[in-house]
Amino acid sequence: MSHYGSLDDALSYHAVHGNAAWSAAGVTDTQRTAALFRASAALDGRYSARYPGRKAGGRAQDLGWPRIDAVDAEGDAIAPYEVPIEILQAAYEMALAELVSPGSLSPSVTPGKVKVRARVEGAVDVTYAGGGSVSSQRPTLTVVDDILSSLLARSSGASVDLLRV
Repeated sequence: MSHYGSLDDALSYHAVHGNAAWSAAGVTDTQRTAALFRASAALDGRYSARYPGRKAGGRAQDLGWPRIDAVDAEGDAIAPYEVPIEILQAAYEMALAELVSPGSLSPSVTPGKVKVRARVEGAVDVTYAGGGSVSSQRPTLTVVDDILSSLLARSSGASVDLLRV
């Protein structure tokens, strides 16, 4: 099993972005590495269906990148065996979330049992979220969506070419 990026590059990334929690006192490299592993798994789990190209190492490859025959959202080729900077940055952002709150990117939930409101007055009143999907219970890191927007294919909806005869 692998993870995206390196501890040194993650430290530099978070220092530049002012994310002090990454280098906070008492946080160990073991904790940071574990966060990178969890973040990399969550990143691939959430976005790999939209990655362009195909895995360079086939099914035996642990992570979704590097890939071959890949192009970015603009149609520019991504060098074979390259892990794009967008993937590394997204992994570092997700690793920060995992470091601060381990397991937060892939929580264990029971659909229909997630509390949306709890009130205590004369009696306890609890309201649960309706059915929904497990993926709807995951946090959304909009910064990751923003970082990956230039890499992942844009969803343009269905299109049909018409031919007039």
